[in-house]
Amino acid sequence: MKEIDFLFIHPTTHYYSHNAPVKDLLTFVTMPLGTIAMADLIYRKGFSTKIFHTGIEQTYNRSFSVEDIFSEYAPTMVGIDLHWYVHSYDAIRIARIAKRHTNAYVVLGGFTASYFSREILIDHEHIDAVIEGDAEIPLLKLVETGPDKDLDGVPNLVYRKNKSVKRSKKRFIAGASDLKMLDYTNFDLLSNYDKYHRSINQSGDLGPYTFKTPIKKLAWVPLGRGCSVNCSYCGGGNAAHCRLTNRRKPLYHPMEQIIDTLRRFELEGIDSTYMDFDPDTDRSFYHELFDEIRKEKIDISTAFALWSPSNKKFVQDFSNTFNPVYSTLVLSPESGSEKVRRINKGFYYDNETFLKWMGYTMGEFVPIEIYFASGLSGETPENFDDTMKLAEKVIENGPVVSMSCNPIQLEPGGKWFEAPEKYGIIRKFTSFADFYELFRKLSIGMSVESRLGYDTKWQKEEQILENSFRFDQIFSRAQPSYWTEIVEGVRTLDY
Repeated sequence: MKEIDFLFIHPTTHYYSHNAPVKDLLTFVTMPLGTIAMADLIYRKGFSTKIFHTGIEQTYNRSFSVEDIFSEYAPTMVGIDLHWYVHSYDAIRIARIAKRHTNAYVVLGGFTASYFSREILIDHEHIDAVIEGDAEIPLLKLVETGPDKDLDGVPNLVYRKNKSVKRSKKRFIAGASDLKMLDYTNFDLLSNYDKYHRSINQSGDLGPYTFKTPIKKLAWVPLGRGCSVNCSYCGGGNAAHCRLTNRRKPLYHPMEQIIDTLRRFELEGIDSTYMDFDPDTDRSFYHELFDEIRKEKIDISTAFALWSPSNKKFVQDFSNTFNPVYSTLVLSPESGSEKVRRINKGFYYDNETFLKWMGYTMGEFVPIEIYFASGLSGETPENFDDTMKLAEKVIENGPVVSMSCNPIQLEPGGKWFEAPEKYGIIRKFTSFADFYELFRKLSIGMSVESRLGYDTKWQKEEQILENSFRFDQIFSRAQPSYWTEIVEGVRTLDY
């Protein structure tokens, strides 16, 4: 058995399917960008470390179990990311296994862990600590200090001491100089990293059939942190960042670092990237970045997720910069109703602006991906008919390679969660335990009372789910989604 200072484990959401040939489906597998950067940081400081992605391990070895990791490694500390609420059950499950098989100090990090840090530590004794907010320097300090020492000097740490939950006094917010020292490309630290890049897709799903693995290799590009707006439903908006990380405004990664990352991606054979950080509508940063990419002759594709429609120059710059094989522009108008969009979107735009932007993409022959949602604040069944009508126009007017409509799920830290009455939200989920129980039951195929965690003043959860199902039956240009199967399951339940 190999002794190791720090073992990173990424959980994967399990969903038991009664219909699919492979019953244990794996979904929401995308690993937070910072995992590799944090592992590399402590590795460069002389500590031994390794990352395991449980979804990748299980996909390519169906007999894999988390216990297998601890039969090979004896870690001093185990870190489990709990950034997205969809990993609530599996993160806790893995922590429990780690404590059962090792004497390791178990620490969680990520937005969901940060938001529910005290509840998690109170209710789950096999979790020793949570790092709230930006975690790179705090994690390094924790590893350097050691779990048996006084931890009050570790920034952003919430931890158990003498059966009480304590919060350290120091705070850390990553600045430009902190981001500059991070390396997101040390893939050797990730077990089966080549299979990870070949198996994931930008929606975060991972198919159970390895023979369908796509040819392209995909990676996310670290562009920045924070947000400039607050979409009503999002747990990663400006208000959430203020609360969880104390970051008041977005921060871009240094441009030379992004260029270096893309160059290393290219050397690794990664031919497709995903960019999702668009906090400024003038996009001057990206015009400069795209110019640098062209100067460096980096030949790579990207799907760029716009947070609002761009002008024509951006579309032209995008088209002139990236390899067209896998490149797309992605936009989520969410609703076809301008009234509903105004209530919910941080960056508001009308349908005319949206369709005009589509005209720019057609003129430059840039394929697009369009994503709608159901269950928005203020949305009535009639408003959702507006979404269906706008979707018809999208099909008629654009080179659409993917279009779908997902029901929004209640996110911890979002405006809906914080001020439900203001947005007409009737919450069914109010605690970490609610998210934990939902994904625990889904993992074993049990019926659940709520999948989305809310009704609205205008629609019940069943109708919200049905809206998305009806949309995808008519318009979806993608493979059946996790939500499609869930909605089919809902039809058999008695609410």
